[in-house]
Amino acid sequence: MKFGLTAPRHAGLMALLLAIVSGCGPSGDRTGNEPKPAATNRPVSRPEPTRPARDSDPAHANGIGTPTNPVPTTPSLQSSSSIDLATTRTKAESGDVAAQTALGNYYATGQGGRIELAEALKWYRAAAEQGEVRAQYNLASMYAEGRGAPRDDREAAKWFYQAAEQGDRMAQYSMGLMYASGQGVAADHEVANKWFQSAAQQGDAMAQLTLAMASAKDSNTPLTPEQLAAFYLQAARQGYPQAGAMIGSMYKKGVGVEQNPAEAFKWYSQAAEQGDPKALHWMAVSYLNGDGVSKDMSQAIQYYAKAADAGYALSQYNLGIVYVLGQGVDRNDEQAVQLFQKAANQNLPVAQRQLGAMYESGRGTSQDLIEAYRWYSQAAANSNGVFSPTPLPPPDCLSKSRCQ
Repeated sequence: MKFGLTAPRHAGLMALLLAIVSGCGPSGDRTGNEPKPAATNRPVSRPEPTRPARDSDPAHANGIGTPTNPVPTTPSLQSSSSIDLATTRTKAESGDVAAQTALGNYYATGQGGRIELAEALKWYRAAAEQGEVRAQYNLASMYAEGRGAPRDDREAAKWFYQAAEQGDRMAQYSMGLMYASGQGVAADHEVANKWFQSAAQQGDAMAQLTLAMASAKDSNTPLTPEQLAAFYLQAARQGYPQAGAMIGSMYKKGVGVEQNPAEAFKWYSQAAEQGDPKALHWMAVSYLNGDGVSKDMSQAIQYYAKAADAGYALSQYNLGIVYVLGQGVDRNDEQAVQLFQKAANQNLPVAQRQLGAMYESGRGTSQDLIEAYRWYSQAAANSNGVFSPTPLPPPDCLSKSRCQ
């Protein structure tokens, strides 16, 4: 079987595959809850769906179960169980590799309340340099995604390779992606296929999905949404937080599985505990809308903050709107401007328009019409040339379904 994939940017380790179901490009998610301009920012609630039957597990339906000969690999990040921070730090500073890895997990997942990517990167590197495989994988992931440091594909490939050589199936899968896309290494589909095969033989669901997609392409028989859901569900169980976020979205939308907000929330929650930015964002949206869980504005803000810390542009924008409106927090235009700036720097058009509006009105920053025009222009360029300044919302806009 000839293996071949196009070479997209490595904006997240699973971008090659996740876009197939989500229908989204590099700029963000194309969903019913995508933030609108500030005047209509609140995500839209959906009716309560019919819950699936007891044996509706798509992994069972498609014959995907526990690997027959798996190599134990722990999830990429530990769950958000508390640690004795002072004791762990003392051990980490003395060179204890387990403590260094635990500190990396602590800061990467926001166990202390907020995500601190620079600290996570520091401690993962300390453990990775001592040969700790999970730290090597997590460090590589952060470089590949530009989290905690500027994106560096060569550095990512270096650490993925070290973990892959130790037999880590997730790192082997990631090396396959690097060679398939030519990021950090010279593109080589034969080498990519070798790494995918190595990971798949250990039962790695994402590698198995990649190979299944290549086979489906060769035979011109695309995988069904149900088959995709089965692979993502298995991958989520194996510790891929991105797969957890994806299967959560599939349950949310009813793609490949019966629509089930409670099941979506469960998988978002698991992925969020591992620090996945998209899952953190959708946890916030779930709490904001009461989608699969009781409405809780305080929880929504906490998850928006964590996702914003992790660099997720939609959450940075939404949290900025929360501060502009003073909805659940004290109004803080200065903080809002900082958040809009971060999201605007990621080319999110609605954030660029809102930042332009802040400069135009002088809210949260000095009035600067030239800077306002610059951001309005960038927003127009990123919105197919449509120039539409974003009016600042009234204080109670976020709590209403229609705002003028």
